[in-house]
Amino acid sequence: MSSIITINFVSNDSIELNIDSLEAANLNDLNLHRAILNNQSLKRANLSRTNLRGAQLKNTNLSQAILTSALLMTSDLEFANLESCDLTKANLAAANLKGSNLSKATLKETDVWSVDFTDANLAGAVMLCKRISDAVFTNAVYDENTIWPESFNPLLLGAIKV
Repeated sequence: MSSIITINFVSNDSIELNIDSLEAANLNDLNLHRAILNNQSLKRANLSRTNLRGAQLKNTNLSQAILTSALLMTSDLEFANLESCDLTKANLAAANLKGSNLSKATLKETDVWSVDFTDANLAGAVMLCKRISDAVFTNAVYDENTIWPESFNPLLLGAIKV
């Protein structure tokens, strides 16, 4: 027997989902524009092609989530756990990822224009992103396993190799 989970939006609207948990939930192709999901666990959730534009995802656990081709423009992912998640072809333009854990995450062909990665953990991440030179990397940490585009030097943008 399934439960009902209610997701609220900044606009005071809400959506009810007939699921037991947001963890490992199939939420692909949903319109969650400006959803309030702070402090939630969406671990292993499928959010492919989901519209999360302007969503509030502070301190949210998105580890191992599938976010391929998701729309995350202007979303607030401060201190979110995105470890080992797949952000291939996602649009993160102008998103806030301050202090987020992106270790072992995949960001292939991901648009990171004006993304704030300040203090983020990028250890082991695949950072083969679009418009990467326009992102902020102040005090973001990475290691020898982090993959960057050829001729991109994260040190010049304030990242720290550990």
